[in-house]
Amino acid sequence: MSTAQPIMDAEDMRDADWSIVDVLLEGRANAPFIAEKTGYSAQYVRERLGRLKQDDIVEPLGHGLYELNEREVPKRGSGE
Repeated sequence: MSTAQPIMDAEDMRDADWSIVDVLLEGRANAPFIAEKTGYSAQYVRERLGRLKQDDIVEPLGHGLYELNEREVPKRGSGE
């Protein structure tokens, strides 16, 4: 397992990532719920959750439920 994995910063975050963060700021959620709230497909939300999990921005709690790790969320930049 490589530890040379890049960490996402605000410029790496996609609009979908910020939408997922916004939903998870309200509390724990699963991919179908996030998809419904954001308008993205559940499959795409799962893909992005996987990427966010790699950088510890979200934490899987089991049974498809995710929680936001607010300490790891990049600061939103002015380029947004």
